[in-house]
Amino acid sequence: MSLLSTGQMKRKWEERLKNVDELASRYKRKPLCPVYRPQLSKPWQPCSVWNLFRRQAQAFNYAKTCKEDVRVFALEMNTEDGQRYYLVTTYTEFWFYYNLLVKSWKNFMELNVQLKMS
Repeated sequence: MSLLSTGQMKRKWEERLKNVDELASRYKRKPLCPVYRPQLSKPWQPCSVWNLFRRQAQAFNYAKTCKEDVRVFALEMNTEDGQRYYLVTTYTEFWFYYNLLVKSWKNFMELNVQLKMS
């Protein structure tokens, strides 16, 4: 196993920094909605997506069928059996409800897998 040279490591970090800058500029152009309102009162608009699954494969299979831009999050519940749940939702809905949670429930991890082929 060879160690990365200083130049290779510097290029790697420059590439990561470039990716972060691109994401930041994308969110500046198209930010998350500052105010989220569940759309139950407007049936002509797309329904909200918020589904929990016990199996990761089930969550990803469901996410692939969604028309909305959804993400899969892993949630570690404070239960005796240590069961992990998988939440499928959009960033906007996730952020809205995440901010309402008490600190002890904020144990989410986004599972970063490409769901839709471009």
